[in-house]
Amino acid sequence: MRIDAVTMTAIAAMAMGLPLARAAWFDNTEIKGDLRYRGEYIDEEGKDERYRDRIRARLGLTSKVNDEIKLGLQLTTTESKNGNGDPISGNQTLKDFGSKKGVFFDLAYFDWKPAALPGISLTAGKMKNPFVCVGDYLWDGDYTPEGLGLNYSVGGDVKLLANGGYNWIQERSAGDDSMMYGGQLALSVKTGDNASLMFGGTYYGFTAVEGEPVFDWQSAYNAYGNSTKSVVDGTTTNKVYANGFNTAEGFVQVNFDLGIPVAVFGSYAVNGDADEDETGYMAGFRLGLAKEPGSFEFSYDYRRLEKNVFPGAFTDSDSFGGGTDAQGHKFKVVYQIHKNFQSAATFFLNEKKLEDSHDYNRLQVDLIAKF
Repeated sequence: MRIDAVTMTAIAAMAMGLPLARAAWFDNTEIKGDLRYRGEYIDEEGKDERYRDRIRARLGLTSKVNDEIKLGLQLTTTESKNGNGDPISGNQTLKDFGSKKGVFFDLAYFDWKPAALPGISLTAGKMKNPFVCVGDYLWDGDYTPEGLGLNYSVGGDVKLLANGGYNWIQERSAGDDSMMYGGQLALSVKTGDNASLMFGGTYYGFTAVEGEPVFDWQSAYNAYGNSTKSVVDGTTTNKVYANGFNTAEGFVQVNFDLGIPVAVFGSYAVNGDADEDETGYMAGFRLGLAKEPGSFEFSYDYRRLEKNVFPGAFTDSDSFGGGTDAQGHKFKVVYQIHKNFQSAATFFLNEKKLEDSHDYNRLQVDLIAKF
């Protein structure tokens, strides 16, 4: 083995206890991660009760490439099927004789903030959702879209936010690609030392959806509550979307202080491409903020999603077990045990199917550690 002069110098420095100069990338890089252990109970009318434990582990880094560009990477556990990872969940159920758990890229992007265009941020790759989302009733919080995101903000106490997205949904080698083109305008107003108001609207336009196979990462033709029709091709019967999705959403959130932080929020959405079952909404509040050891947080919301308000493949995977055509309550309490270590309990009291409904209840108890 040949040892060059640089290596010899490093070995000598360590032997003499001298500090080594760190590479520039080390000082410009932040590494973070978290582990969630979850106990879960599901009671759906007409099915056996289910108990299971699950984990979600994530490890990521962000690194400053230069004065304008930041790089982000993150790995996550997730269930997998046919080589694909679940797009809206990082959970892995503990099962299968202690088998090894799959890890996928959850984030892989760069974020460019050009100095010549103050307030502008262009993100490319697999990224965090570039849109302001009041709640997770349309987009699951674990969904990381792929493509381009554009964010612009200007102002101080009164701030204008403009966000856009060009996201790949389904690339087809022999047919039109399904894309999502979104645009959003919002106004954020600071009304006091601990008070603010934000309101705005978003348009989500999906292309090449109606008449195309449903978006199902497991290839099981699951429509996640959306209306479908069957198309026969030879000896094969395919389940395709009965309508497209061009969904407009309005949202508002008010933050203030009553001795504890309080937030009140709501959203309403309608799909202009559907003739029926085209609306959805969510309204709720949060009391407290679990941040310092010993602090609590409680939140509640009610959500209702008609069949065709939004592609069910992307909605919250916990409420109703995922998808649309459902409604119900979500209660959550969080307690900060120590710095970077907290517990949480979430209870869903839901109804699946808005016509001829049946009960769907779900309890999740979490321990979460992060660094």
